Amino acid sequence: MLCELCTSLARSVSSTTLLRKSSCCGLTRQACTQKKTPTRQEHLCAMKREEYDVLVIGGGSVGCGCALDAASRGLKTALIDADDFASGASSKSSKLIDGSGSYINDAMRDKNFEQLHIMKQVLSERATMLKIAPHLNRVQPMLMPIYSVLRLPFYWLGFKAYDWLAGASNVRSSHFLSKEETLDEFPLLRAKGLRGAMVYYDGQVDDARMCLALVMSAVNLGANVANHMELHELIRKDGCCRCAGVRDVLTDEKFYIEAKSVINATGAQTDTIRQLVDSQTMPISVPTLGTTVALPSYFGSLQYGLLSPAASKHDPTLLMVPFENHVLLGTSDGIVDNIKESPMSQEYDVELLLDTARDHMDECVQLGPGHVLSAWTGMRPAVVCPTEARPLVRNYLLEVSECRLITLGGGRWSTYRVMAEEAVDTAIEVCDLNRELPPSSTKDLVLDGAEDWCSMLPLIFCQAYNVPMDVAQHISDSYGSNGHTLLSEATWESKRRLHCHFPYIEAEVHYAARHEYACTLVDIISRRLRVAFVDALAALQMLPRILAIMSAHHKWEKKEQTKQLVRAQHFLVRQMGLGSVVRAKQKTNTNTKTKDSASADCDGHQPKLESTFLCKGLAPKMVYYQCPKPKKSEKYQFAVNFNHKCKSLAKKQSTATVKVPISEPSFGFLPLPVTSGITTGAATSRAKPKPGLLPITWTTGKRDLASSVWRNKFMC
Repeated sequence: MLCELCTSLARSVSSTTLLRKSSCCGLTRQACTQKKTPTRQEHLCAMKREEYDVLVIGGGSVGCGCALDAASRGLKTALIDADDFASGASSKSSKLIDGSGSYINDAMRDKNFEQLHIMKQVLSERATMLKIAPHLNRVQPMLMPIYSVLRLPFYWLGFKAYDWLAGASNVRSSHFLSKEETLDEFPLLRAKGLRGAMVYYDGQVDDARMCLALVMSAVNLGANVANHMELHELIRKDGCCRCAGVRDVLTDEKFYIEAKSVINATGAQTDTIRQLVDSQTMPISVPTLGTTVALPSYFGSLQYGLLSPAASKHDPTLLMVPFENHVLLGTSDGIVDNIKESPMSQEYDVELLLDTARDHMDECVQLGPGHVLSAWTGMRPAVVCPTEARPLVRNYLLEVSECRLITLGGGRWSTYRVMAEEAVDTAIEVCDLNRELPPSSTKDLVLDGAEDWCSMLPLIFCQAYNVPMDVAQHISDSYGSNGHTLLSEATWESKRRLHCHFPYIEAEVHYAARHEYACTLVDIISRRLRVAFVDALAALQMLPRILAIMSAHHKWEKKEQTKQLVRAQHFLVRQMGLGSVVRAKQKTNTNTKTKDSASADCDGHQPKLESTFLCKGLAPKMVYYQCPKPKKSEKYQFAVNFNHKCKSLAKKQSTATVKVPISEPSFGFLPLPVTSGITTGAATSRAKPKPGLLPITWTTGKRDLASSVWRNKFMC
């Protein structure tokens, strides 16, 4: 009897200790893991029978913000999108809250100080985003190199005005960096004529996941949401838009949604919805294109971003931002040819970006198209006033039509919340909704996943769920406190990586299908996981395993699996530049498998797909085997030629040689191009060099100096 009492007491003490250890800023694992999310089918059933106060069309940042604002006030709210949430420009932004520093750029280049009012609002909203979703928004230091002494006082005064406008919402004060400190952060930056750099602090946003956080927060407050729901008709009742005819893209089912007010927040497709009501209405949408490319991380800095304002309006502004352990280079401007199709990155725009980057880098840097890992183009929703003069609207536009259709045009991430608040206020006023409702509270409303989030969360994930630190950090940054639910539902097998070079695990696909309304493979690789935006070929390699998980969850038959795989490949080709901008090497004939390649794996079993390219509609042949790790004897050819760096050192006769072979990894689907290899440990191996390779030489007496330059240049 005494023994049983001691055993039960020990169990109670151990369970209490476990809860105490697994708590994060007051939130226990037991509370975190209890998450019940309505299914998409339950949302559709509610939309068929309910009458809503507000129907929001468009699942971008503005549309999701409207749904959250309306639901937080107690209004019965519905949200639909023809594609996925954040499938448009909201997931193809510059990843900066300020919007690539355009306001600073215009104010300094054109002496246009009218932008200061807009900038003040942007800085206030930046502080709000950092507060309501700290796991998805973080402070991003931005560096602006200075090559002219005369410009230094002007830039210094401009950034001090930037700090002054921010007021209490300023995250950190701008400051000056010397030439040496600047080159320490950006080793590949052009050093000739460099005087130093000004550093200011912006905010970086994980745009697609921020949009998902808005959607899930609205769902938690009672809103009904549905992605892949296409609007094809708006019906007037009593002179107002009160009924919307929709079609489920996944099942081709059609039905009607009744609502007292309709908000059009479709971004670049604004006029398409407006013309459903009145085909003679004057168009207001004049979207522009912005192209961005992803590069290996050593071309920039993992801590600092880089902003170099354009000398004139016709010159591109150089913007480099660290994102997902890569560097994003943007952005070029273009004109929209067909607004109904997703834009495709053009080689001319990519080469223009690379030329601009090369102009700002040292002469030894050989940056070329072979280093581009992904390239995408987004349609920025610019609008004009519907008047005869038709001036371009710098910020955003709110329009109420004759049938009381509320249209939001323009905007960006730094204005989404203000636009949503104004739209819901207008809906309450003009559509006879309850005027006694409380005002908007989204300024202080913590989003889904940010509850009790703290900086120690990655360490807690690492200890409580036995995952690697890089995986724990990624889950904390992407899911916040929802990572407890993700990891508690994960089995040991689902904690395997989807790719040996990325921290994404299989459990994230399960979580996205259960709790984040992921319905297609494209939803996973582009907006639940951000791999398509940083490495299109890696996304292609992940597709077979993601397809297997999604097929089991959604019960896809073989025909549907082929259809999903074709669409995912078409997305990578059409929107991520795979095959055009991101080129793969010719596949080498490897008929025999070595023992090492058959036994190596990528932290688990990495499936591959051996078939022809499925964009032609051919059925795939699924062959699962383990992904070979790169051999230790393999090294990569780096991007920078150090010959001219070491000319001054090549005076002595005694030299030491280091041979750097080129790695040629092959894939069952498409081979990866020769890139930097920064994601592998093969670059630091000391195996014997292979014959027939050109050596890179330096003087033995100055080897320490050259090695120091090597480390600073690549930081590998």
